[in-house]
Amino acid sequence: MYYEDEQDTDIIGCLCKLLTPYKGHTEGEVVEDYGNEIVVRLTNGKEVVEYRDEVLIYD
Repeated sequence: MYYEDEQDTDIIGCLCKLLTPYKGHTEGEVVEDYGNEIVVRLTNGKEVVEYRDEVLIYD
């Protein structure tokens, strides 16, 4: 089941790093992909929406 513009991609579950820290946190995991924006679950548990070009995605 997909919500709004959710994409089916192979980056979901990949580890990533925010280029701009969110309250001191940069490391996380991609949990949703909406095309130009992705949802990242940070190591502190917080989920944030970031533009794809503001996140380094490790594969």
